[in-house]
Amino acid sequence: MRDLGTLGGYYSLASHINDAGQVAGFSYTAGGYDHAFITGPDGTGMRDLGTLGGYESFASGINDVGQVVGQSLTAGGARHAFITGPGGMGMRDLSASGGDDTAYGINDAGQVVGQSRPAGGTYYAFITGTDGRGHDGPQFAGASARRGNSNRGTRHQ
Repeated sequence: MRDLGTLGGYYSLASHINDAGQVAGFSYTAGGYDHAFITGPDGTGMRDLGTLGGYESFASGINDVGQVVGQSLTAGGARHAFITGPGGMGMRDLSASGGDDTAYGINDAGQVVGQSRPAGGTYYAFITGTDGRGHDGPQFAGASARRGNSNRGTRHQ
């Protein structure tokens, strides 16, 4: 067992690992907030993924090219799902609901699963197309999000 370190704060949590050993999770920063992180292969070199303009972010999944998904606060205080590019580069907002969203998992095709709640609405599970594209509203009325996604690109209800 090896300590992955922190982003300058007093704790970190590793939530997912890919086949190359890249780890995704979140860590308390020296500034006093939780930020999502990714490591290099074999868990080396923790790197801060930043936020969508707010003060916190949390990583909840990673695929084999290093795309990370999770949730971040926006500058306006909303909780939005995010996806990064390969290697954890460039955080992109996945929110299409105008409410609160969380991404829980990503497969190797870049399909993301999660949970969304439009402003004033009820929660629904979502799945995107490749590279996190195409999340535009309820797909399974009354469903709840399932954590994880297969690499075959199949939907889980």
